[in-house]
Amino acid sequence: MLYEGLYVAALILTAGAIGYRFAVATKIAAMLKADVALREDLSAEELAFLAGGPRRVVATVLFRMTGQGRLSVAEDGTVTLHDNVHAADATEGIEKALIDAAGISRVERVGKLVAHTAASRAVQSIGDRLQAEGLLINPSLRRQQHRAQRLLWWTAVFPSALTVYELTAGAADRWWAGVALSAITTVTAACIRPAKSWVPYRVQSTLDILRGVRERPVSWRPGGALTALAVAPIGAVALDGLAASQEPQLRALVTPETWRAGDPAYSGTSGAGCGTSGHWGSPGNVGACGGGGAGGCGGAGE
Repeated sequence: MLYEGLYVAALILTAGAIGYRFAVATKIAAMLKADVALREDLSAEELAFLAGGPRRVVATVLFRMTGQGRLSVAEDGTVTLHDNVHAADATEGIEKALIDAAGISRVERVGKLVAHTAASRAVQSIGDRLQAEGLLINPSLRRQQHRAQRLLWWTAVFPSALTVYELTAGAADRWWAGVALSAITTVTAACIRPAKSWVPYRVQSTLDILRGVRERPVSWRPGGALTALAVAPIGAVALDGLAASQEPQLRALVTPETWRAGDPAYSGTSGAGCGTSGHWGSPGNVGACGGGGAGGCGGAGE
């Protein structure tokens, strides 16, 4: 009777874990397939957030301020804010957060400066606004899929432990039940992988098109403010990071010593929940920075 009760408990736990994983996967799949479009009046910061996350936003602002002569970046990755850093519109928003992060000395390492500014409320509010428009997947839901995935793997251990205990105790009447439950849970976890993309497929497709627009002759480019932003220097940085900058001192920052390897602030790949400690960071995908879609066996369409 004891073994029967434990196997029933394992069955209930397995069913609950699989059901929870399918529910989260279904919600994310629906968001990824949402029929949404980018606004033509999208700002460079909003474009950067969609393409690379919070750190890309700060990298874009750094690029703009450098071009305006309001700060300079040394080859060793040290940022120095100049006396004219306080522009008329720098008293609030991202620039103020960046200035505050630099401290009284107005000198800071670029990696630390970007990390602190990316976690500021000014940057996080951009993500909140884009999420409200349906252009970003809810970060709490993205975290749920990783929790659900971990729950599946842990759930697979319990029935296996029951089987091993039963065989050890010499009462191997239902050893096959634990193996079957573990196999079902393991296959589910392997087939339904967490989605890497944090933007809907249509948004990702539009970002890829905007990247390709820069390679076309001017006469072949579509019209519109969004295209104009994409082909501008600041738009290139927003889409592809500091690697797209024409400024030698900024391109020199594209090194693992200055940024974490795979950081979207300098890499050319799209955001996948890449590193920040703020609201929009995703511990499950730090450094992944890949495009959307999930592999595996199909499952719930992630």
